[in-house]
Amino acid sequence: MNTTADNFILIVDDDTELAQLVSDFLQTNGYTTRIEHNGLNAVKRIVNEQPALVVLDVMLPDMDGLSVCRSVRYGHPSVEGVYDGPILMLTALDNDIDEVAGLETGADDYLAKPVRSRVLLARVRALLRRNPNEQSVAPLTAERTDPQLNDAQDQSSLIKFKNLVIDTKYQTAEHKGQAVDLTTAEFELLALLARRPGEICTRDFISEHFSRLGYESSNRTIDLRVSRIRKKLGDDNSPSTRIRTIHGKGYLFVGDR
Repeated sequence: MNTTADNFILIVDDDTELAQLVSDFLQTNGYTTRIEHNGLNAVKRIVNEQPALVVLDVMLPDMDGLSVCRSVRYGHPSVEGVYDGPILMLTALDNDIDEVAGLETGADDYLAKPVRSRVLLARVRALLRRNPNEQSVAPLTAERTDPQLNDAQDQSSLIKFKNLVIDTKYQTAEHKGQAVDLTTAEFELLALLARRPGEICTRDFISEHFSRLGYESSNRTIDLRVSRIRKKLGDDNSPSTRIRTIHGKGYLFVGDR
């Protein structure tokens, strides 16, 4: 298995025109990209080449995207090794089954077609921010900043509770001093709830928030994300002490008492 290959984004999609459009757009924004159209070939390339990020379509010939995702995460008989990097899955608009299945098979994030370029770029950047190889994937742009202004912005980006710190600038969370490995969507949901401690957030409110971010979120996917967040925070006992279910309404984040 090659773990020292130059870092790049692998786009896996059998729609050659769309794959090229996505590739050209990401290259315009400073990223190195490669394209694969076949599912089984994608498994081999993902595991052997270890890209910095995989953009993976659900509908593929020979092997669908869900099977590709499952194979690179948990192993495939014909390939030695697995892939632990971020996977952004693309699927048909409003296809809730694909989204839930994608998350359950190991995808880090989900984006519905038709793909909006600005949303795609935001998701790619967010996923790569958690990847230690990001700096070698895209060039850094020097910025002139005011240190005092930066300090103020850093403070405002922090949401702090006992044993839980959420940083909305860098999209990171720590629980009891340990980093919490959240997907982009899970982080967005946790931050949304944590900004409103003691307030019931209805599923409609949460869904509208995610729609503005380019997600198509049903009650089912919201519930799935909450369940995954609870587990990662060690809060999956019944009843939950940090994110409470308010039956018939939604969710309530419990702040410090």
